[in-house]
Amino acid sequence: MVSIANDLAREPNLACCKWVAVCPVNRPPAYSGGSDKSSTPAIVFPTEDLEASMKHVKALKRVVPSPLWPYLGAVRRFVRTIPARTRWQKNKLLSSPTLTERERKLLSKVSSRIDPGDGMYHGDGEHYFNVGLSAIHCIDEALAAAGLKEVRTILDFPCGSGRVMRFLRQRFPEAKITACELASGPVQFCVRTFGAEPAFSSLNLDEVSLGKQFDLIWCGSLVTHLNEDGIAALFRLFRRHLSPGGMMIFTTHGDFVARRIPTRDFDYGLTPEQIDRIGQHYPREGYGFEDYPGEKDYGVSLTSPEWIRTRIREVGDLREVFFKERGWDDHQDVFGFVSE
Repeated sequence: MVSIANDLAREPNLACCKWVAVCPVNRPPAYSGGSDKSSTPAIVFPTEDLEASMKHVKALKRVVPSPLWPYLGAVRRFVRTIPARTRWQKNKLLSSPTLTERERKLLSKVSSRIDPGDGMYHGDGEHYFNVGLSAIHCIDEALAAAGLKEVRTILDFPCGSGRVMRFLRQRFPEAKITACELASGPVQFCVRTFGAEPAFSSLNLDEVSLGKQFDLIWCGSLVTHLNEDGIAALFRLFRRHLSPGGMMIFTTHGDFVARRIPTRDFDYGLTPEQIDRIGQHYPREGYGFEDYPGEKDYGVSLTSPEWIRTRIREVGDLREVFFKERGWDDHQDVFGFVSE
């Protein structure tokens, strides 16, 4: 177990990474096909025992020296992403009466394997998979609004460990998907599990050239973390990499989050002083940004729909075809723009 913990401790905390794109690299062979099929016998996973084990880990922190805490965290992440458990969580959602038949059919094909280092997975498989379904809803609606019927190439940026990519793979089974991320661990997981083409990041987005263009670019929750200059550079990057008539779909923190932050219902990782500042800037300017404590040029941004549209006009040659307030997971606004 110590050996496993040592390996897992090397994985980055994805929630703290700066998501910026990308330089292509050679694709290693190892695509598993994204299937849940395995020689492992079916297991009815004892969730009460798992929760008890999580409590034991927390209790151990009271007596274990703090330098060893990362190993405890690695063990916890390993335990909660055991394939039998995540498969059970997916199957539980499949039995939910809230799903439509189309959603159920898509979800049944999706891999339930979750990277232990996935910072978007906190043990709640139902929410994790529902967020992926929500992304596909937004993408389908945006593509329909654009009249875009054929998607041959997809850029998922930032891909993380494939929370949305697992759905993109099944929704567009013939498409070539590129996984872009800062850290190598999540990218390689997407390569092995979903057959993606790998690409890695650079801090200067204006210098990035992937050497290809895409019919569809999905960008879930990156604009939400960049400052004004970073957002503008990101839009320029996407414009350069859109094929003629291609679509970029991205999410933002809009009016809903701007109303929510001052209530301190959820602090988004900001200090009370930062919450006060960002809450004052947004009503005046339609924009607010605060770095995460200890970070530079990476934090929480609030962007009104009109502020976003102004930045897009500055990039040029992009036409808005889709907007849905709180479209992604009933939280983030969703935009769709087509290259002209």
